[in-house]
Amino acid sequence: MKHISVQLNEGQLKEITKQARDEGGADKRFDVNLLEGKLSENKWAELLETIEFKKDYKAWKTGNIAVEYFNRGEPSGIAATEAKYVAYILVDEEQNDNAVIFLKTEIIKAICRQYLGHPKRDIKGGDDNASSLILLPIEELLNPKFVFGVEKEEPDVHYGDTQNDKSSWVYICTQCGFMHRAGVKNLHKNCPKCMEKDAVNKMVIQ
Repeated sequence: MKHISVQLNEGQLKEITKQARDEGGADKRFDVNLLEGKLSENKWAELLETIEFKKDYKAWKTGNIAVEYFNRGEPSGIAATEAKYVAYILVDEEQNDNAVIFLKTEIIKAICRQYLGHPKRDIKGGDDNASSLILLPIEELLNPKFVFGVEKEEPDVHYGDTQNDKSSWVYICTQCGFMHRAGVKNLHKNCPKCMEKDAVNKMVIQ
């Protein structure tokens, strides 16, 4: 059989791998997975040219990253960068690099906008307090509202064999493991087992 050569661009390759995966094409031979990996490598190679890396040395303690957007009367930081993506490096107390979160610059801007004017999160800092900063909670970096464009929904915890059974919630003591079933979701209960030992520990939903 005569071999033929077909030239495909990256967009066409992505569509082919998507169709193969949707139809169960990813198997133990890793043919599709390998192709996807190669496409990802190419994409990341491009991204590395448009990423700005940031590291906050106090985030491990404060739970926030400081995002600068203004300095001495001029846009700066997130408001001035031309990078398409921002990478936040999260370090521990010993300043070890433990995690990196990559986000589109526009997503970071959208997350920060909700805190503009906030008395505790829109602050002054830096040299001579000349910078305007947003103290952004780390967990906001993965907020589905901004990352995926959907509101986060808290699933109801339902127990029972049929839909007619009364809903209940199982509470557990994080210290001793004692469990208690209740018909309310906002139960504030101290663990009775711990109280027998003169310890006060709140129970939480399992």
